[in-house]
Amino acid sequence: MNTENPRFYYIDWLRVLAFGLLFVFHTIRLFDTYPWHLKSNETNTFFNYIVEFMHSWRMYIIFLVSGAGTYFAMKSKRRGFLKGRISRLIIPYIFGILIIIPPQKFFEAIQQIGYSESYFSFLAQIPQSIANESFGWNLIWTGYLGNHIWYLPYLFIQTMLFLPVFSIIHRKQDKVIRLTNKIFSSCFNLWLMLIPFIIFEFLLRPLFPEYLNWADFATFSLYFLLGYVLQSNPSIITFIEKRVYKFLLIGVSCWSLYLINKIALDRLSIPDFSGSFLFSIVLKNINSFSWVLVFLGLAKKFLDSNHRLLHDLNQGVLPFYILHQTLIIFCGYYIIQLNLSMMGKFLLVFATAFVASIGIYQVIKQFNLLRFLFGMKRK
Repeated sequence: MNTENPRFYYIDWLRVLAFGLLFVFHTIRLFDTYPWHLKSNETNTFFNYIVEFMHSWRMYIIFLVSGAGTYFAMKSKRRGFLKGRISRLIIPYIFGILIIIPPQKFFEAIQQIGYSESYFSFLAQIPQSIANESFGWNLIWTGYLGNHIWYLPYLFIQTMLFLPVFSIIHRKQDKVIRLTNKIFSSCFNLWLMLIPFIIFEFLLRPLFPEYLNWADFATFSLYFLLGYVLQSNPSIITFIEKRVYKFLLIGVSCWSLYLINKIALDRLSIPDFSGSFLFSIVLKNINSFSWVLVFLGLAKKFLDSNHRLLHDLNQGVLPFYILHQTLIIFCGYYIIQLNLSMMGKFLLVFATAFVASIGIYQVIKQFNLLRFLFGMKRK
């Protein structure tokens, strides 16, 4: 092991598991009752609870491990860092919106508006539909153009914005360690970290309630920065690991409170500048932060070791992420029409999309051009 830049295997495993759960999450989206790109004729509110629970922490974990990965990338590749971010994030995003995402929009148009022309006719209409949109000064366009791969330009923009902060952290690492040691010296100090999360959401969510607008950008950015700082001081993860079951108890309590009072809390969570909304976002942030710490602590406790499959799994995360939702929608469009039970359809969609992803990945990793388009390093 390189003692100057050690490998934190629990971060790699957490990254693999967080992105892997997207297969489960987006397959479930076919069967919950909330709007999505494609829906089964049979839906069930049971799936709503799973979606809401996973949604309360899944992207926060992804941005946290992305911050940790950015720390390692900056430390080992400072000269080629920007070039690496472009090739790993921007190239796959452009490739995705041109090739990977249009099939999703095609099947969505068939089901939701009864589109009946050919796929190539549909493609010819996309530029005009994009030109007709007016997004304003926000990042909602990342999701409109890229559907699920909005995360790639989001992460690139965050990285560019926070480069000066990262440089300060590297230059003043001793001071950062002393400061974070104070913060992580007690659970009371730890919960004070939630104050900026709560303030940003309370001030921004009523003004920018749409998903991927500035309220979400602020929250995702704070978890991104937390992941970066986490790697600058190894004692932080030790603090979290020792108290992981306390955080689990807090997370379970918060989520249980939500389940018991769902209707009332849903009313309180309507964005405005009221005290009731403030209460709802305090509860929401305690819940989300607790579950992020739980998964972080459990990963450190049980998954901080190498495995012969870990390198290949880590390399395949980005191609799997880019491919997964398109394959779920493609397979799902045909499978939800079969005469099967809802659970049978769910399992069949999940299995076929997952196996298809593995097969396509085996092709991608053999050719440098495909590796480049999917954000992988050259062979």
